[in-house]
Amino acid sequence: MVVIYAEKSSLAKAIAGALGAGKRIPLADEPTVGYYRFTFKGEEAVLCHGVGHLAQLVPAKSYDEKYIKWDLNIYPCIPEVFNIAAKAVTIKCIKAVKAFLDKADWAVNATDPDREGELIFAYVCDVCKFHKPIQRAWIEDLTEEKIRKAFNNLKAHNEILSDQTEGCAADLQKAGRARDIADWLIGNNLTVAATRKYGGYDNLISVGRVQTPTLAMVVNREKQILSHVKTPFWKVTAEFTAAKGTFEADHEHGNYDNETVANTILSACIGHDGTVTDKQVKHKTVSAPLLYNTTQLQIAASKKLGWESDKTMNVMQSLYEHKLMSYPRTSSEHLTQAMEPEVKLTIQKILLMPEYNKFALPEEKWSAFSSRHFDDKKVGSHPAIIPTVNVPENLNDISDDEKELYDLLAKSIIRIIYPKAELDESSVIVSVNGSNFKATGSVITNIGWYTVDAKPENKNTLPAIEIGDKLSGSYKIKKGETEPPKRFTEAALLAAMELAGANIEDEEIRTLMKLQKKGLGTDATRVAILKGLFSKGYLERKGKTIIPTEKGIYLIDNLAVEDIKSADMTGEWEKQLNDIACGKADFNSFVSMIKETTMTWYKEIAGSSSGTFVSEKEAKMICPLCGKQLRHMKWGYGCSGYQEGCKFSLNSEICSKKITEPQALALLTKGKTNIIKGFTGKSGRSFDAALKLDRQSGKINFEFSNK
Repeated sequence: MVVIYAEKSSLAKAIAGALGAGKRIPLADEPTVGYYRFTFKGEEAVLCHGVGHLAQLVPAKSYDEKYIKWDLNIYPCIPEVFNIAAKAVTIKCIKAVKAFLDKADWAVNATDPDREGELIFAYVCDVCKFHKPIQRAWIEDLTEEKIRKAFNNLKAHNEILSDQTEGCAADLQKAGRARDIADWLIGNNLTVAATRKYGGYDNLISVGRVQTPTLAMVVNREKQILSHVKTPFWKVTAEFTAAKGTFEADHEHGNYDNETVANTILSACIGHDGTVTDKQVKHKTVSAPLLYNTTQLQIAASKKLGWESDKTMNVMQSLYEHKLMSYPRTSSEHLTQAMEPEVKLTIQKILLMPEYNKFALPEEKWSAFSSRHFDDKKVGSHPAIIPTVNVPENLNDISDDEKELYDLLAKSIIRIIYPKAELDESSVIVSVNGSNFKATGSVITNIGWYTVDAKPENKNTLPAIEIGDKLSGSYKIKKGETEPPKRFTEAALLAAMELAGANIEDEEIRTLMKLQKKGLGTDATRVAILKGLFSKGYLERKGKTIIPTEKGIYLIDNLAVEDIKSADMTGEWEKQLNDIACGKADFNSFVSMIKETTMTWYKEIAGSSSGTFVSEKEAKMICPLCGKQLRHMKWGYGCSGYQEGCKFSLNSEICSKKITEPQALALLTKGKTNIIKGFTGKSGRSFDAALKLDRQSGKINFEFSNK
C-alpha cells in the first residue's frame, strides 16, 4: 500500500480530483480529518492530509524540568539531539495519519513544494516512526494537468527535483530542519536572557533570528527621523517663455544654504533674457517590468490596492487553491523557457475575456518572448507568480478581492507581449547674465506596454526650442527645508527585508541580490515576521506608516549583542540555509555554528547591565505602600518589591468589572477614580461606584455617590 500525504485538506482535495480518488472519507470522531481510498499505479492507495504543522520541536522543559524556571544560571538550553513531538491540538489527526503509515510499503510526500513542506512531512515521519521509502510529488500549481504531471514523474528522496532546483528533497528537508533549529536555539535562549535582563519576570522580551534585525531597521530609521535637524535652503528658479510655450528651470548650482548668496544670483538675473546654449535629446526605451515574486506582489498590492500584506497572502492562497494562480511562495521574478507555450496559451485565453479584450494584439505583432522574462538561470525552486492556464470564464465568479489581485497578475503577463515603451528625454541649458539654468522633460514617442499599465505623466514637457534661441524669463527664489528620511510603509519594509536593508535602484543588481538569497526571512515568512512584531508590541501603525513602540526602541537600544540586530548577519545565514537546500553546504556545520553563536550571545545578554524596561505609562504606576514600581501582570498589577515583603496588588477585575488602565492610573496617582458603572455584587445586583485607595493600608474601597 502507498500513502500519499498532503499538508492540508484543500491540497488533498485538489490532488484527489486530479487522480480520480473519489469522495473524501471523514473520520467519525473528527470530521476535519479525512482521507481518500483509491488505486494508484495498480496498487492500493490512501491519500490523507494534515492541518499544517502536525509536529514541532519540543520546548526546553521537555529536556529537563529545570528549564521550566527561566533562571539565567541554568540556561542556555543546547540539546545534543533535537526532539520532535506531535502538537497537542492536532493529536487526532496525526494518530489517523500514523495508522495509515504503519500499513504502508512506501509513501509520497505531496506537501507544498518548498523547504517548509519538506519539514512538515519530515516531522510527521519522525513522530510516526516511518522509515519506508519516500518519493516526492513536486506540484508546481494545482491545475489537474500539473498535479498529474507531478505524480507521473515522482522523484526519489535524493533525486534533483526539477531542472531549476539544484538540490533534492533530502537537501530541502535538511535546510528546513536547520532553519527550525536555528530559530529554536536563538529564539528560546535569547528570549529567556532578554526577558530576565530587560523585562523582569512578567514582561516578555522576545528576540528572534529574523524579527530582531527587522525591528532594528525600523528603529534606526525612526532615530534618523527624530535626530534630523531641518536646515533651510534657497533655490533660484526661472520661468522661460519661448515661441511655443513656457517651461520652468532651476539654477544649475542647486540649493544654496545662504540666502544672501541666492539673492545675489537673483539680482544678477532680473531684467535679463536667457539664451539656449545647449540642448540634449536622448532616446530611451523602457522594458516591461519583471514578473511578480511573492514579496513584489505584496508590495504591488500595498501600493495599488492599499492592502496589508497578510490580506494579500490570504487572497493569493485563495487564488492558488482555486487553481487560478501558480505557486504563491517564490523568490523568482522569471519563468523558464519551457513555460513559453503554456504562457502563450494563458495570454491568449486572458485576452478573450471582456476585461482584457481591449489589450488584444494580433499574434504576429506580439513581441517575442525573451530572457527579460524567460531565463532559466534566474528561476529558483519555483518560477514567478502568474495566472495559470485555467483562466476563469467570468471574473464575476470570484470574490472582489480575488478579482483585484488577479487583475494585477493578468496585466503582468499581458504587458510582456507589448513592445518596449519609448521616450525622448530632453535637457536644455539656458544662460542668463553668467548664470546657467537647467530644465529637463520627456515625451513618450511609443506608448508600448504603457498601454496595459497606465502610462506615467509627462512632467514638464519642453516646448520646441533650439540652441541660440532667445527667451524672456522671470526669476524668483524658493525657500525650502531639508527633509528627514521617510518612515517605512509596509511595502517599503517588505522591500527592505527582501534585500536585507540595501537600497538599490538598479533592477539587474536587485535581481542578482535576490538570487543570492541573503534577505531577511523568505518570501514565505516575511508577512508572518511583520505580524509577529506588531502582536508582540514592538511595532505599531501610524496611518500608512510603521513606527517602533517604546518597547521596540528599548530592546534595540539595550540588547547587548550587535550582531543579532544586523541585517547582514541574518542575510548571510539565510544564504547558508539556501546553500544547504541546494546541496552546497553542510547541515551539521551550520547547526554547530548556530549552537556556538547562541551560547556566546546568551552570555553577552545575561551579563549585560541594562535595567528593566518600563514604559511611560508603567513609570507612573508606583506602589502606594513602598514606592517601588508596579508591574503589569496577567491578573492586574503587582509590586516589584514583593520579594522584600510588599503585599500591594490591584486586580484588573473587581466585582466582575474590568478596571481599565486609565482607571488604575487615576486610582494610584489621585487616590480615587470617577464613578465606574457596572459592578456586580454577591447578590447578582449591579451597582455603580468610585474606587478609593487607602494609602496607609493599600486597601481599595468603594465610594458611592450621595444619591
